[in-house]
Amino acid sequence: MFNIRFFFPKDNQPKINIFNAENKITYVIKNWLFMPLVLAFIFSLPIYANFYTYLYGEYFPYINSILVLISLFVYLNIDKRFAFLFGFFVGIFWFYWIGLSFRYTNSTYLVYIIPVIVGIIYAILIWFALFFNNIIFRAITLSLIGYATLFGFDWFVPDAMLSFSIFKVDKISFVIIVAILGIMSIKKLRLYRFLAVLLLFFAIDFELQKARIPNEKILLTQTNTQQGEKWIGENADKIIQYNFNLIQNAIDKEYDIVVLPETAFPMILNLSFYEGIVARLNELSTKITIITGAQRNDNFGVYNTTYIFSDGSYYFADKVFLAPFGEYMPIPGFIADFFSKIFNIKYSSFDANSKEPKNIAVGNLIFRNAICYEATTKKAYKDNPKYMMLISNNMWFKPSSEPVIQMMLVKYYARLHKTIVFHSANGSNSAIITPNIELKFRVQGL
Repeated sequence: MFNIRFFFPKDNQPKINIFNAENKITYVIKNWLFMPLVLAFIFSLPIYANFYTYLYGEYFPYINSILVLISLFVYLNIDKRFAFLFGFFVGIFWFYWIGLSFRYTNSTYLVYIIPVIVGIIYAILIWFALFFNNIIFRAITLSLIGYATLFGFDWFVPDAMLSFSIFKVDKISFVIIVAILGIMSIKKLRLYRFLAVLLLFFAIDFELQKARIPNEKILLTQTNTQQGEKWIGENADKIIQYNFNLIQNAIDKEYDIVVLPETAFPMILNLSFYEGIVARLNELSTKITIITGAQRNDNFGVYNTTYIFSDGSYYFADKVFLAPFGEYMPIPGFIADFFSKIFNIKYSSFDANSKEPKNIAVGNLIFRNAICYEATTKKAYKDNPKYMMLISNNMWFKPSSEPVIQMMLVKYYARLHKTIVFHSANGSNSAIITPNIELKFRVQGL
């Protein structure tokens, strides 16, 4: 049987002259560096294959399904000697973009340091998960590793690679797939491989019917305001006018609801200084419901907020589940202060005044409110909401694979909880993400 370990150096390989530095370096690069790199890329292929889906809104579930099977097979069969480097490269391929937000700080060197730190963290995690070559042990760790939310960051979810496949995305189906691949990897069980393949049918989703999109005309705007320009005072008037132009175009085209991305209005919108903008939004809301992102403050803190303007007034829903490191520090304050002084980092900080997800009412529809990171965490899908309104600012990480992974995770949770997600974004594609085979773009820009 084909075994991935055949790619690795064997004991019967020709001996090299250890005194020949060139030969030794070549041997190490070829057998101890190159192979973990290649296999980590193969493991990550289901993500990078989704770039086409992200760009064009179309995908090929059968191809994606094959890629997922190959990916998981690699994990189960990789030699433990390569586990650390394999994990390091997996961390890089999945999360190299985390450091990109530091482009907009005075610590730009962290753009290169953070990915290395992330790679080492996942190298340690996966090294433990692959510590034994035993297939059963690896099948268990593969099924559980998604629960390892390091520092509160829960984007490493192998189950989510099933998002754009023909397979179900529930945990039982994932375990079935892993078990089948495990059987295929054990030589002593070769007689059972045919039966294992038959079991694969129990993991196939035969209910990929089209989702019922609400009849309301909802316009998801897509903006491309550069992060480095967003909070510069002299750009405010231009950004604000652009937003009002989007709203007016939606009114002219007789939409019922127009949605603008996270912090589309780059300001603390409820301050008295901006009451003129609020008054104008209230006036326009008599013609169309306006959903937009901006900041909010009160006596207790500053919040990342969704504002809903309707029938001449507004209400709001604050972000509840904050992004670790981006919006809060998931480590003790004295440690954060220590690193802040060493690396000269100014951390952004938001507050959350609730631990429960918030709903917003728009006409006859009830949406679960979600701001960027929230829609990629299972806590936001409590009670299986029928609809979710998601606003994001992905310009922090553009260009990178971050919006692709975000899309994959949102699709995963949408399928798992039967939720239709309406996503308006800055710096990435806006779309309607359904719990089935569909991915619709409903976008307007200027």
